[in-house]
Amino acid sequence: MIDPITRITVLPIWTSEVRPTLLPGGIGNQSYIVDDDGRKFVVRFGRDHPQQHVYRAWELMVSQAAHRAGFASEIVYTGPGVFVGVYIDGKNCTPQDVRDKADDIVLLMRRFHVEMPPHVSGAAHMFWPFHTVRDYARTLRHERHRNAGMFGDWFDVSEELERAQAALPIIFGHNDLVHRNIVDDGDRIWFVDYEHAGFTTSVVDLAGLASHSSFGDAQLDHVLDLYFGPDLTDDVRRSFDAAFAIMPLREALWGMLAETHLDIPQVDYFAYGAQKLEVHREALDRFRRRWS
Repeated sequence: MIDPITRITVLPIWTSEVRPTLLPGGIGNQSYIVDDDGRKFVVRFGRDHPQQHVYRAWELMVSQAAHRAGFASEIVYTGPGVFVGVYIDGKNCTPQDVRDKADDIVLLMRRFHVEMPPHVSGAAHMFWPFHTVRDYARTLRHERHRNAGMFGDWFDVSEELERAQAALPIIFGHNDLVHRNIVDDGDRIWFVDYEHAGFTTSVVDLAGLASHSSFGDAQLDHVLDLYFGPDLTDDVRRSFDAAFAIMPLREALWGMLAETHLDIPQVDYFAYGAQKLEVHREALDRFRRRWS
């Protein structure tokens, strides 16, 4: 098998000799930065992971759609298992950055939700974390994961939190706005990595953003007011709080599946899943105290 560096150097798009460098931070795939005669690009490798609901053809289509809609950089080359995009010369946010810039990010997210659908093509992909938890749980049970005995509890929790969802408009969400997928170039904010993008509800995407970057209760109230304004009702708040509890559970089970299906150097998937499971437990307790 050809190693990634060699694969990159022989891609037919370069105008000069290139020396790729690993782009740190990714936990689901590997990307590299390439400087080609003063222009920088990101080369992204990946294969389908059906057990985690990741399909690269969909990711590529959404990435191209996001560029047309003004939220992502341009994809300049595609090939089997690889695509190349223009590098955004900016900073991948930290959780603190996201909390500090929450207003700008939430307003950009709201635009993303309504402006993306006209640019999306092909069959619709639905991101529904309540279903995802159930399906991930089935796979973990089938694969006899050490936590497979939690299958029944995960099913029950997903159904409890799903029942709390109000009938909200369908939007197009990024659905993986972990801090490192938000890039600030000093002038504006960009979203990157569209593996889990799809049609969903606004509270799901907003809950994922808030959970990943550990928003406190006061900031949660603020961003809900900012996003929904006069449309913020108790039904919306309850839906959000339930989504805020399911999203880290989805992430925890993703990490458990990654233990055997992914192999990114220096990523401790065991620890990642355990940490997200604890975040879920705290959010579930919060939901039950408020709404039971």
